[in-house]
Amino acid sequence: MTKCGNLIIFSRIIRNLYKKPLYTSGGEIPFMADIKIENVVASTQIAKSLDLNKLAEIIPNSRYNPQEIPALIIHFEKPKTVAMLSSKGKVVFTGLKTMKDAHEITENIRKKLNSLGIKVYKRPDLKIQNIVASTDIKKNLNLKSIARSLENAEYDPKHFLGLVYKTDDHDTILLLFNSGKIVCNGSEPEKISTALDKMTNELSSLGIL
Repeated sequence: MTKCGNLIIFSRIIRNLYKKPLYTSGGEIPFMADIKIENVVASTQIAKSLDLNKLAEIIPNSRYNPQEIPALIIHFEKPKTVAMLSSKGKVVFTGLKTMKDAHEITENIRKKLNSLGIKVYKRPDLKIQNIVASTDIKKNLNLKSIARSLENAEYDPKHFLGLVYKTDDHDTILLLFNSGKIVCNGSEPEKISTALDKMTNELSSLGIL
């Protein structure tokens, strides 16, 4: 299954499954957690090359300052997203909530460029670069105590108020805060889901949940 397909499934999971009590190998964990996608960064190759100076004069809500960023920046309000186009034809999206949004904006840009006589790829392949998701367990966390109990955990409140937890493969990072909020950063939906579930197990085994 492609990463795009995985994210669609993950989006359904976070809207449905995680509104119910979570289960672990030890049984049900009695708390309710909504997992929310905060941001998705995705990219695609939309054309072989692009004349950014020309596009900056034509495309509304766009900005091009090569001295600052060597990319044409386009702001979209619905859905609220930023697209960055490079002269090599690559597009990077940030601020996405779903891959459906990414596909809609890609098609919007593709049709716009095509109408200007620019050769674009008919079916650009979207790839997920990064996903940020969060949840709130609605309980205060003793981060100092948790840091002592978990491997791969770092907690130095003088430099950062959250506890930093890295998964064994270091592909996914979780940030835990005293308030009970947990932020997860990774590139694959399954790994994010697994990391959050593993942390839930860890907190349960410590008697926190």
